[in-house]
Amino acid sequence: MSEATRRRSGAPVVGILAGRAPAARYSLHQGYVDSLAAVGASPIILPLGPSTDLDRLLTQVLVCDAILVSGGSDVDPALSGIADPSEAKDVDRARDDAEIAAIHEAIGSGRPVLGICRGAQVLAVAFGGSLLGDLPRAGLKGHDELAREYEPVHRVHAEPGSVAAVVLGSTTEVNSAHHQASRSPAPTTGRPPGAPTG
Repeated sequence: MSEATRRRSGAPVVGILAGRAPAARYSLHQGYVDSLAAVGASPIILPLGPSTDLDRLLTQVLVCDAILVSGGSDVDPALSGIADPSEAKDVDRARDDAEIAAIHEAIGSGRPVLGICRGAQVLAVAFGGSLLGDLPRAGLKGHDELAREYEPVHRVHAEPGSVAAVVLGSTTEVNSAHHQASRSPAPTTGRPPGAPTG
């Protein structure tokens, strides 16, 4: 989309970072695109994998007004700091590296970034956090029950006054289709490890 076209439409352009599943296909759940379109944004899909041209990707990030880091397979254990690397499933290191570079480019240039599912985990890792390798093994049941994806499966608690509390409203039970989660959050003060300096 050209800059002139974007100015005419007035719609914010949101780049969705997409991975591969299976390895020969780029893959993205339709809900990401539909949800952005429903709120008046113009979603564009940025596919990531071994053939990603990193310079071109970072240029595309700067065309966007915001970036959405989508769900998918697990982050490489070498990056995520999980205690047992065998707990990671379907790792795609090329995607990890491209996403982390795109996240730093977006945040370094003042663009908002939202991570959903795996995307939230990648955000934590990108700024120095670590992950919990497998929630069921850690005794946290009900986080990876795809057969019940449209049912509330486990309880959640949101800090009163937080954005999460506003979004959840009176909801106390949700479904989370993932088996990993952030163990230690990224630093909230100072310059995160690996953050751009310019």
